[in-house]
Amino acid sequence: MKLIRQLLPLFVIAVALLIAYVIFINKPAAKRRPSHPKTLTVETVKLQAQDFPILISTQGIVEPRTTTTLIPRISGEIIKVSSNFRPGGFFEPGDTLITIDSTDYKLDIKSAQATLSEAVFNFKEEQAQADQAADNWKRLGRSEAPSDLVLHKPQLARAQAGVASAKAQLQRVELDLKRTRIKAPYAGRILEQFVDRGQYVSPGNPLAKIFAIDYVEVRLPITEKQRGMINLPRSYRGESNKPYKGPEATVYATIGGESFEWKGKVVRTEGSVDRATRQVFVIVQIDNPYQRHSDNRPPLEIGQFVKADIKGQILENVYALPRTAVQGNDTIMVVDKESRLQRKTIKILWETQDKLLVKKGLSAGEELCVTYVPFAANNAKVNRASDVAKAGKHGHNHKKGKGKRPTTSH
Repeated sequence: MKLIRQLLPLFVIAVALLIAYVIFINKPAAKRRPSHPKTLTVETVKLQAQDFPILISTQGIVEPRTTTTLIPRISGEIIKVSSNFRPGGFFEPGDTLITIDSTDYKLDIKSAQATLSEAVFNFKEEQAQADQAADNWKRLGRSEAPSDLVLHKPQLARAQAGVASAKAQLQRVELDLKRTRIKAPYAGRILEQFVDRGQYVSPGNPLAKIFAIDYVEVRLPITEKQRGMINLPRSYRGESNKPYKGPEATVYATIGGESFEWKGKVVRTEGSVDRATRQVFVIVQIDNPYQRHSDNRPPLEIGQFVKADIKGQILENVYALPRTAVQGNDTIMVVDKESRLQRKTIKILWETQDKLLVKKGLSAGEELCVTYVPFAANNAKVNRASDVAKAGKHGHNHKKGKGKRPTTSH
């Protein structure tokens, strides 16, 4: 009895394993359904060649075309300054910006005038003596020619030099008197002010830093590839004055949260290529940056950061592809007449923010797949989204027509 109790659990386990084995070997075979690969639906556009104008986008800083440090040529006390002689003040050519005390220079003029009068008197006196010496020599009846010393020629030359020296001294002090008025060399604006009324200045002391306002310049970097798309001037020795009509440029600046634009043109390039970036710098000129305009835009200030678009060449017969059409590694997909994807490798001629320009390898009328399907197999069957939309609309109209009650005429 004790043995039966010990063997009973083993017997139950063995029976359970036997039943499980019978069920496993007699299970029904699973029916496999034929697999139907899902057909992709893609958006397509038909390719058309076009002429595409290139815009070169870059950025830079507004700089004055001319900056000058005003320095006095004479010394003295500043007795007057212009009301516009302040940072930001405007002035026109010939405006007197600073007046230096001229008292000493007026006295110098009187002294120089007296010196000149004395020199002229000495010259006339020496000339009279020379004439008298010549007459005396004739009266003596001497056969030999008189010497220069007898005729007072050296003395006369010395007196004449004294007159010339006195005239030069007078001109110098008159010029110093004019220099007591520091005048504007061109239409401009005060950038920095270093002196004011009551200050004593000497030659070499900077008075102010000014800049011209007839136009400003923007120094813009462009890459080697961009350079090939712009009609830039080429400077050669001996042709520096050759006229050049540069491409147009538009400059944009955000001031006070609002965007403004100015028109300009490329006037020159710098004479070297940047060693670090391999970029070339072009100079865009913008005329009358401080003139009031009808749109009430603010002046284009020195130091303002700007963005710029430079008109480049017009690429003829190119295809403008949306960036979404690129499937990776410069490849695109086109949909053939049998609604199958065909992979093509393209060579990008130019890029914009949202377009890729391609010239070779494509044909007008081809359908470009603009849906991103990077893992789609070549020759895969697809549905055009436009066809699917048409089919859905047709089916919807068919259902609506099927439920209508026929009308009868009386």
